Amino acid sequence: MLDRDIRDILAGLFVSTVGIYFALVGSEYTFGTAGRMGPGYIPVVLGCILVVLGIFIMTPAFFRKGESIEVHWDSLIASLLSLVVFAFALNIMGVFFSTMIAVLIASVPKPMHLIKRFMIAAVIAVVTSVIFVIGLDMTISMFPEF
Repeated sequence: MLDRDIRDILAGLFVSTVGIYFALVGSEYTFGTAGRMGPGYIPVVLGCILVVLGIFIMTPAFFRKGESIEVHWDSLIASLLSLVVFAFALNIMGVFFSTMIAVLIASVPKPMHLIKRFMIAAVIAVVTSVIFVIGLDMTISMFPEF
């Protein structure tokens, strides 16, 4: 046990830092008003909201005990590898199959039946394909083109 909840302290600092970044970058653009929003309005407002949320996350953590941080390196490596494979496979295999492969790679560290892995990968691939190819009409192929 630690004297402070370091997880929530770090999480609050991260959220607040991201909020400060977006607020500062957004302030370089025209702000506008609530009725006529400029390009900097949303980044600044959302950045300020993130700063407040980060403070709300962080403040109670100073007054409670916490657990030490345990990093699951196998899950981290599998997630990063799945992103890299997805990026390289997208143009070759299309959204559906590259998503399936990425989900299968990301699920390797956790014990699970093979059928369940394929079902989860298929559902995520279908949802991803529907959202990006059909819903957003992105110019990427759903399946490999021969």
